[in-house]
Amino acid sequence: MNKKNTKPQIKLRGQSFLLKSVLVGLLFLISSISYTQEIAISGTVTNVATGEPLVGVNVILKDSSRGVTTDLDGNYSINQVTPGTVLSFSFLGFERKEITVSSETTLNVVLSPIANELDELVIVGYGTKKKRNLTGSIASVGSEEIEQTNQQDAVSVLQGRAAGVQVTSNSGAPGGAMTIRVRGNSSLNSGNDPLYVVDGVPIESNSLSSLNGSENFGLNPLADINPGDIESIEVLKDAASTAIYGSRAANGVVLITTKRGKEGKAQINLNVFTGVSEISRKLSVLNASQYREVILDSYRNMANPVEPIFSVLDSLSPINNGDVDWQDELLRIAPQYKIDLSVRGGSENVKYSWSSSFLDQDGVIINNNYKRVTSRLNVDFNATDKLKFGQSISYTNAINNRINAGGSGNLSLVRELLIRPPTYSMYLPDGSLNGYQFGKRNPVGLAELATHLNKSNRIIGNEYAEYQFTDYLKIRSNVNLDFVSMKEDEFIPSILDYRPGYNTGSVRSLTNLTWGNETYLTFDKQLTDHHLAALAGFSFQNWKNEQTGLDGMFFPSDNLTTLNGAGTISGQEANFITEHSMLSYFGRVSYDYKGKYLAEVNLRADGSSRFGADNRFGYFPSASVGWRFSDEKFLQDNAVINDAKLRFSAGQTGNEAIGNYTSQGEFAVGVNYLDYSGAAPTVMPNAGLTWETTTQYDAGLDISLWNNRVSLTADYYVKLTEDLLYNVPIPRTTGFSFITQNIGSIENKGIEFTLTTRNFVGDFKWDTNFNISSNSNKVTDLPDELLTNGYIQNGQYHILKEGLPIGTFYGYKFNGVYSRDEDNVNAVTNGAQGAVFQGGDPIWEDVNGDNIIDVNDRQIIGDATPDFFGGITNNFSYKNISLSVFFQFSYGNDIYSEINHQRNSVVRYNNLSTDALDRWREQGDVTDFPRPLRDDPLESDSRIQSRWVEDGSYIKLKNINLNYSFPEALISRLGLSKLDAYITGSNLITWTKYTGFDPDVNSYSGLRAGVDEGSYPQSRTVILGLNFGF
Repeated sequence: MNKKNTKPQIKLRGQSFLLKSVLVGLLFLISSISYTQEIAISGTVTNVATGEPLVGVNVILKDSSRGVTTDLDGNYSINQVTPGTVLSFSFLGFERKEITVSSETTLNVVLSPIANELDELVIVGYGTKKKRNLTGSIASVGSEEIEQTNQQDAVSVLQGRAAGVQVTSNSGAPGGAMTIRVRGNSSLNSGNDPLYVVDGVPIESNSLSSLNGSENFGLNPLADINPGDIESIEVLKDAASTAIYGSRAANGVVLITTKRGKEGKAQINLNVFTGVSEISRKLSVLNASQYREVILDSYRNMANPVEPIFSVLDSLSPINNGDVDWQDELLRIAPQYKIDLSVRGGSENVKYSWSSSFLDQDGVIINNNYKRVTSRLNVDFNATDKLKFGQSISYTNAINNRINAGGSGNLSLVRELLIRPPTYSMYLPDGSLNGYQFGKRNPVGLAELATHLNKSNRIIGNEYAEYQFTDYLKIRSNVNLDFVSMKEDEFIPSILDYRPGYNTGSVRSLTNLTWGNETYLTFDKQLTDHHLAALAGFSFQNWKNEQTGLDGMFFPSDNLTTLNGAGTISGQEANFITEHSMLSYFGRVSYDYKGKYLAEVNLRADGSSRFGADNRFGYFPSASVGWRFSDEKFLQDNAVINDAKLRFSAGQTGNEAIGNYTSQGEFAVGVNYLDYSGAAPTVMPNAGLTWETTTQYDAGLDISLWNNRVSLTADYYVKLTEDLLYNVPIPRTTGFSFITQNIGSIENKGIEFTLTTRNFVGDFKWDTNFNISSNSNKVTDLPDELLTNGYIQNGQYHILKEGLPIGTFYGYKFNGVYSRDEDNVNAVTNGAQGAVFQGGDPIWEDVNGDNIIDVNDRQIIGDATPDFFGGITNNFSYKNISLSVFFQFSYGNDIYSEINHQRNSVVRYNNLSTDALDRWREQGDVTDFPRPLRDDPLESDSRIQSRWVEDGSYIKLKNINLNYSFPEALISRLGLSKLDAYITGSNLITWTKYTGFDPDVNSYSGLRAGVDEGSYPQSRTVILGLNFGF
């Protein structure tokens, strides 16, 4: 037994020994092979710009802590490196470089200095220029920033990102209008919007929509441009930059440059995302029982109380037994989707860029939707060494199912969802919608049954030919067009009206064609230390607008909405054709010596058909100089300052934004005389009209520090606009209500700062972009004959007065509420013959001390102009992960909250905010909420007053973008060159004292700034997306 047992054991031991021997041999072999594959790498690291060796460069094996640094001669040596390993070379102030090791043992590396922002090429009028050689003031936003925002229009992208550029939302609706101001308001009557130029095409930037319901603005024409196609946006701000555009440049110029093809393999990019939006804030309203108490109070507080209308308070009535929160019924979580596809590439002679996109975006109010399809083709073709052709053409189809959100009437959806009583039921006993009750329309019906449809097609195109005579002389000519075709339909069904069978509809159809030609000669020559450049050219542009339309009433059915079914037709005046043109000559000469001393002059002559023959041409010159003092001997050895430049500019620009025939006079047709059709004059001619002229002075500093880690741009400017075009009222006995004249002047002056820092530049990168601006605006001169009590009433809420800014609110100052009757010790009355104010009534400031509250007691109660505004962006990245966080802010601006007036004034049966829970109820109550009083006979709520003026300052967490780039080793197996996953949040948090929906609001697109009449509310949006590269 023992012997039998022993043999197998010996055999097993032998097998075990053999196995161990084999394993040891394999390990030895593997280690030997590994050892033989490891090599020593050595080399020299130099500066690509100077060729000099770099001392102290970190040479590290990627994804490890092992590495060395270069010596005094820039040499390094690192042992035990396996081929295929990645070596990382990094040095302060230089771009990191990563190189995969091959079998070569010598590896010499050149590092490039981190790109100086002042060396970047910037788009300027009719060309490009290095930022370091600019003598004007320009703000730029690049494609990387644009992609991080995920905004769907070009104007929103600029909000908070460009110093001196103030962007305010007129509406939070998809495709809604925006107001943009570059260095303040410069005109009273002729528009304050900048000129927009897309790939050299001056485009139509005024809203063309005319069926805007009760809203005071139209759609955003810049929403037709897909932000994904944009390479950069430059905002030209001072006269040195804008004078080359002459009469249309008084309010700045926005240059939008789209992406073009580059030589190399076709780059295919697919970007898809989906997201949701929700309202960022709901407003408080009373519930049914609280509302009924307020209504009873409003009856009890009448001077001669009457019995309440029982049908308003009867909770047993089927049309009055609700407890509806209309905000919950109207507001929703709204989805959106977008697909972007692009192909870009080319050869040495042909370069192309094609892109298409589809956007489907719901608004946060039910039944609101915006769909947009865009397609763009940019091509550049080198026919010979000297001759080059190219084109840029884009097409946009948009369908906007709009909501009539803003305004103060009962067609305004936002107003109705806040003031329609919660007691009013949604449906009638027969199951139909309770569309109208006691003056209040059903907001759900306004959203779902009313029609506000806008359909548009737009083509923006530009074709050019360029001939290079010599290396320094070339000529370029282009033909450009901007064509818009738009159709609008509006219908209000009878179910939303108190009159049986009363319904209304309108239709408008328009075409707007802008076309032109520009031809210019460019000279650019470097003569040793001297650089001379010049530009000379001419342009012609023509605008033509044709509109047809009709209005109708009494359609036989709410289901028949076309105008051929209307019982009554009107609105023939909506049919018109208007046209104007401009001929221009322009030139520029720039010079610099060693890049140290710079100078530039511009001149443009514009001739416009809008003015009479004697004043048809306007001339707009500018001059600017720059001094790069960092190149002077006293700073040459300075280790802190890399680049520093002072610049000064002065010049003039113009404004011709008046009616096409204002100087000639206008007639209206459809006026009958003795039963014969005819025409009547409507606009008094004035052949002496001339251009508004803006003279601007600018002093600026551009400086770059610590190996370009810190860059600062600062500007101080003064703008004076004279010969303001204004509609001056004249006696009706003339047959006209006004005549347009050149009167008065406006001054803007301000300061702007932009700071860019690269805080960390290693594996972990962190950079910061900060900008802040302050603009002071005031009217400096108005003709005495136009003034009433020293000012001009500018709409309902504002006045224009010398020494005060545009946007000044004027009304009564609210100082609280009388607690008791006897608190009115001076027996102050409401007007000379009015009632004495008593307990529960507002305390108005009696400016003239006569114990009578009337129009003579109005005063300045606010100002819509912010003290300063701006934004700050922090970008972080570590390996494949990047994070961008953007805050936007505005401080010191007031908002006249007309919507808060509407929802805090009971009038007849309005619902109120929960502030009414603290209302005055009896003698001795201490509160700031007056007693509710039916029909507001004392104008406690309805007069323009400081009670509705609120601080509109805010800080917004405007945008967060988190991006992850999948490793190349992983995605290459899938045939991809890039795969990014990202999440973006917009308008996430707002810190503000303002009690309306959002402080980023302006219900008017003109001079009546800072008014909130209940615009479409802003929304909070979260987007998830994938970006594929092939």
